[in-house]
Amino acid sequence: MNEILTKSQSRRSFLKYVGAGVALSMAGFRSFAQTPFLFGLAVPTSTYFGAAAEKAARLAVDEVNAAGGVLGTPLDVIVEDSGGRGDQALLSVQALASRGAGFMGGFFFSEELIGAIPALQTSGKLFLGTGASTPVATINIATDYDKNKNFFRVGPANSFFILQEAVTFTIGLLEHGLGWDGIVLFAEDAAWNKPITDSFAKLLAAFGSKVQVADVIRYNEGTTDFTPLFNQAVASMKGKKGGLFAVMAHTGTRPTSQWASQQVPLPLVGINVQAQDGQFDALTSGASQSVVTFSAASRAPITSLTIPFVDAFSNYSFNPGVNVPSYNAYYTYDAIRLFKTVAQAVGTLPTSAANLGAIITELESYNKDKTFLATTGNLSFFSQGETGVSPIAPQYAFPHDLRFGGSYGDGVWIQWQNGKQEVIFPPKAPDGQTGLITAAFALPPWL
Repeated sequence: MNEILTKSQSRRSFLKYVGAGVALSMAGFRSFAQTPFLFGLAVPTSTYFGAAAEKAARLAVDEVNAAGGVLGTPLDVIVEDSGGRGDQALLSVQALASRGAGFMGGFFFSEELIGAIPALQTSGKLFLGTGASTPVATINIATDYDKNKNFFRVGPANSFFILQEAVTFTIGLLEHGLGWDGIVLFAEDAAWNKPITDSFAKLLAAFGSKVQVADVIRYNEGTTDFTPLFNQAVASMKGKKGGLFAVMAHTGTRPTSQWASQQVPLPLVGINVQAQDGQFDALTSGASQSVVTFSAASRAPITSLTIPFVDAFSNYSFNPGVNVPSYNAYYTYDAIRLFKTVAQAVGTLPTSAANLGAIITELESYNKDKTFLATTGNLSFFSQGETGVSPIAPQYAFPHDLRFGGSYGDGVWIQWQNGKQEVIFPPKAPDGQTGLITAAFALPPWL
């Protein structure tokens, strides 16, 4: 499949890393007497997003070690394949724990996180989520804190807040900027996006938008011919100005390629996670032009750390073919930096239940006014019992979940233009002053 890296590609990347990139890590380790403290990364290793997360983790670890490690102890990375499935993700957590991981992170598919929850509960390890958006994990903390308290989501925002940002984008750019009055939600049938497709129309109406959801099309992830679905969308949009609003994480290349080859008379915007892949234009045979997606960040002044990280990631020797950070790469890099800051603040690594408790308490102190400067914004978490934070689901609390919006960061909307990712929304960075937009919205070439 063109949406994944082949095993041979992964092996070639690994061998190139061993030959060229390991020197930096080993040079760092030679200055330490201690055995490295291990970060266990659980990701679908055959995907671009798994490869990008591992690259970001190794870059962060090299930077931490070059600056003296954590409390004088070096870090190292071990990886297990979460496989894109809940059962495999559970096994990957168990394998990382048995291999001596001192703390863990990762996942990409929400199904992975949901399936791995029993292993997270019994692992006795801190787990920093950096890829899956399902709200289930943090709702579990609200209902059974002691059993689930070792999970924190560094990113992405959970599905309810992604929906909120999608509605903000729809009103701010599509409606007020482009004059759209209709969209068709075009979504893969997956757990992570059900809150989005279920509540999109209601939230638009609640915010006073004139944009109508003309249709909701949820398709099986194994779909190979999208022609009848595109025809259905075009018919549903008759008499309206607008386009397809994608809600895709696992399947974005196939529908994009067919959308372009068939010259569907509707722009393709929304959340198309595969479009974050730096190789997306090649993977879609040049069909990327004008495709819009949501991402954690881009090469833009979101914070003072964003552009330096993107450039360092691009130039880092590990996995050189993966040269554009995916959303989970930003969060993985920041998770390791956050771990170092927290461990040094409490003066201990999580090597016992008591020490892990001190780490959790310190992480919980990043709440509202206390923030951690990340590549995506000012990182902070919701606290236990803090309800009413989501207009879609005000009954829920999401302790240990990433705060979202305003100075905490909203993410960015990027559009492929002439083979590059350009920021088209929002106008301002989380600091409210720095401009973010690098290009105006562009229609597909055939429109």
